[in-house]
Amino acid sequence: MRRALTFVVGVLTPAMVLAAEVEEHAGHHGVPWTKLTFSAVNFAIFIYILKRTAWPTLRHWVAERRVRIATALAEAERAKREAEALRAEWQRRLDRLEGELEAIRAQARADIAVEREQILTAARRTAEVIRRDAQRMAESEIRSAQEALRAEVAKQALAIAERLAPQRLTPADQQRFVREFVQQVERE
Repeated sequence: MRRALTFVVGVLTPAMVLAAEVEEHAGHHGVPWTKLTFSAVNFAIFIYILKRTAWPTLRHWVAERRVRIATALAEAERAKREAEALRAEWQRRLDRLEGELEAIRAQARADIAVEREQILTAARRTAEVIRRDAQRMAESEIRSAQEALRAEVAKQALAIAERLAPQRLTPADQQRFVREFVQQVERE
């Protein structure tokens, strides 16, 4: 209450001086002290009510608002730091990605070259095996054909010999053949 009275006196005195000056310039006679006093008392009551009722609520609201704003600013700062850290991490990943991609490409080229060489080596081995098998088959076919040809030639020669032998063989030739056959059997 003492503050309110100090405020009224502090405001009322300059207001009275101002009212006296306004009277001189406006051409009015006398200061409306009643009206001025009533307004000052009314203003003091208003300040008192404001201070007792609205001021604590207003102060509480401002304090809460300040805390909410400070919390929001702190949260925003934390989120900003996290976002910057995340951005920096992704930038590092992007920077490393080009190097990793080149390393992957180089590794793929090396793997392809190794695999190509393995495939070519396997193909050469397979071709060599096929060539050897074909050569063996050809040799076998040639031997079979030669044996068949020999058998056929022997068969034909035998047929010719059977036909010509009775006509050209003499008894002396027969004895000579028998002697040679016996000698040959004895040697073996």
